[in-house]
Amino acid sequence: MKFTEQQKEEAKAFNDRMQERESAGFVPDLRDGVKCEYFYKSFFRDPHFMGIYLGQIAKWFNDSLLNYGGNGLAVLDVGCGPGIISLEVARNGHHVTGIDISEKSIFLAEKALKNNKYVEGFGSLEYVLSSFEAIDGMFDAIIFSGALHHFSDMDEVVAKSLTHLKKDGIILCYEPWHEKWRKQDAAVVALLRLVLSITGHWYERYPEVSNITQENFDSFTETIYHEFLMECDKNENGGQSPHDNDSSGDEIIAALNKAYNQIEFKPGFSFIYRFLGGIRGGDQVAHQLSDVFATFDQYSVAKGYMNPNGFYYAGRKK
Repeated sequence: MKFTEQQKEEAKAFNDRMQERESAGFVPDLRDGVKCEYFYKSFFRDPHFMGIYLGQIAKWFNDSLLNYGGNGLAVLDVGCGPGIISLEVARNGHHVTGIDISEKSIFLAEKALKNNKYVEGFGSLEYVLSSFEAIDGMFDAIIFSGALHHFSDMDEVVAKSLTHLKKDGIILCYEPWHEKWRKQDAAVVALLRLVLSITGHWYERYPEVSNITQENFDSFTETIYHEFLMECDKNENGGQSPHDNDSSGDEIIAALNKAYNQIEFKPGFSFIYRFLGGIRGGDQVAHQLSDVFATFDQYSVAKGYMNPNGFYYAGRKK
């Protein structure tokens, strides 16, 4: 398989990331996941956190496939990573092809598939090491779960997706919408983290808690705002990969709406994807806290009290 230089850069970043995760014992499975302390702030740290966040996204994909397509669909999952979404879609009776340019991601996905115990009603699932540009075949549905924002030419990618969809085929996406997030959202997250830090329920004790002033609260809010926009801590090099956030949420939405008839659009989560994994305490307390914060996240977005940092999109081929 030949990749462009950009794709090689992306593949290396994700290969390295997946190698570290595998070495730490990470299991990419919503139903059979295990606790993994390698993740200090990610929802991947605890299967309960995975279910709250990624489980809800997987449920939306499955509900949308059923509502807008039907049963037993041929589905292409582009940028499938270690296969978490692909596996759940296949478990719901669909026939899934998951593709990724990261060899290590495909390895972990195939390993999870091999260990799958939930075979009743299972459709089919195969993984292919491939770029989207090189893929062949026709599908009833195409899924992009946190993958589109890694492409720089959104019109080109969306146009290609049309060529792989059958008549009345659907496209389903959950993608970041960072430009929608505001500093007032970061201020709420700053408050929640500081309180948890004081009570000993956050993974680290912030130096700000010993001398909370408006000035250092403002500085802390700025740090969190940058973290959520760039999807990395300020001491990291930046993003998941060299081409993370190559396209913005608004650019993705505009390209999709030019090519597809929008059949569903709704805001996603605001902050919990970079929050749940930082909660500490025994399981009972940590899980109860995570449930409260997840409910607050969805409630505050629905009411307009906080802004989303992602969006769901369903479109039908024109």
